[in-house]
Amino acid sequence: MKNITTYYATRKNLFLWIAVVLSVLSFVSRIIAVTLQGRPDDTSIFSFLIMPLIANLIIAIRYPLRGEKQFYITILPVVMLSMYLILAGKHINESTVISLVGTILILLFTILYFITFIGRIKTKYIVLIYLIAIAAIAAANGTIRHTMLALYEERKWLVLSDAFIALSILSIILSAKKMPPYKEGDPYRLQFGDRLDGRRVHGMPVMSKVTPHFMPTRLGRSNYISDTVEITEMEEYIRQKRKEGYKQFGIMHVFLASYVRVTAEIPELNRFVAGQRIYHRFETSINMVVKKEMNKDAADSSIKVCFDPTDTAIDVYEKFNNAVQKAREEGISNGFDSITHVLDYLPSIIMAGFGFLVRFLDYFSILPMALERVSPFHGSMFITAMGSLGIPPIYHHLYDFGTVPVFCALGHKYTKLENDKDGNSIPRKYIDYKIVCDEGICDGFYYAAAMKRWRAYMKHPYKLDVPPETVVEDIY
Repeated sequence: MKNITTYYATRKNLFLWIAVVLSVLSFVSRIIAVTLQGRPDDTSIFSFLIMPLIANLIIAIRYPLRGEKQFYITILPVVMLSMYLILAGKHINESTVISLVGTILILLFTILYFITFIGRIKTKYIVLIYLIAIAAIAAANGTIRHTMLALYEERKWLVLSDAFIALSILSIILSAKKMPPYKEGDPYRLQFGDRLDGRRVHGMPVMSKVTPHFMPTRLGRSNYISDTVEITEMEEYIRQKRKEGYKQFGIMHVFLASYVRVTAEIPELNRFVAGQRIYHRFETSINMVVKKEMNKDAADSSIKVCFDPTDTAIDVYEKFNNAVQKAREEGISNGFDSITHVLDYLPSIIMAGFGFLVRFLDYFSILPMALERVSPFHGSMFITAMGSLGIPPIYHHLYDFGTVPVFCALGHKYTKLENDKDGNSIPRKYIDYKIVCDEGICDGFYYAAAMKRWRAYMKHPYKLDVPPETVVEDIY
């Protein structure tokens, strides 16, 4: 990461808003051009209309929202617009030589833009000078000037749209600012290929990288684990916490705190697969469905609780209980509940289209963060307590939509008579739990180490009263 040059553009940057305005003008001009004169007979609707319109929308909407953290998102619209200009140039110029030269110049610009804003070139001025040079060459060439003037007389709205496109790209480059060099201890900076909820994991064996491509569904990559934990010390720990004033402290809090601690020490457990790529999640977020009231007719509500790797058992207790209480008090005003209630009124065909759109956005890492924040399908783990229903735990499937790689189901407490070392029969209490996990995020060695450490913390929960000595960083 030290060798990467990172760029950004804040919403206070004048050139950012100039680029946005120019993209909107290009969008409107193209719509007018199509409305008044249609598209040229020898161009496809995709290359002439859809591709440039999508590029303009990305610049107008995503760029001001994410340019400060993800300036590299401008690569996609610039590539799309460059490809459009190459295809358009072949149709408006009869000279094979000029078309070939123009294609080469635009392709070189696209490559230069890409390697500059993923941080491989240390200055933006190379790509800026190159763009200005292309414009100067085009302006100085009499054949190109004559062709553009003739085209303007025939289709002026189209020429204006293309001019706005070129000026928008110029404004984007001018808006780019270089971040100070990265120093050890600085917060992680998003790089090309990262998502807002996680960074791309690069340092993995090739077999691990290709597994999501050969087993594309999370359900197809599922492994099943059944385990049992003896809870004598856990119950003593719970009684102590309740004496200290944490009246609702219970087994669920110990399970969650143990899992949070494991993700701090074995960070591979906090990865996820999205778009057939593997990412490390920036935070540990755990999802659960809670009932408003403990009866079969009561409505369900999903909660998502985000934890820090340094959280103690009490930190987990407070964050989790606050989320549960808020969900029960707010009813359907919970974010995801509100969305699902609105969607319930839509016809099935529209719901199907909406579902496709959301999956498409999530696959390409462009799902709005506001939706991801409330989605129960995105997180580090989904947990359900079957013990409160008085039934054994089940193997709950993973969701193919979203990013949750682990689903844990807890059973109820039960007592077994066992012999101690002197041969005396004594009662011991246990809890069974079952886990379904996505083998695409790490191999069996890491899962085995994580599950053993998770059980160790549950058996000896007093270790959870203090933050971890060190938080291990995932490889990337």
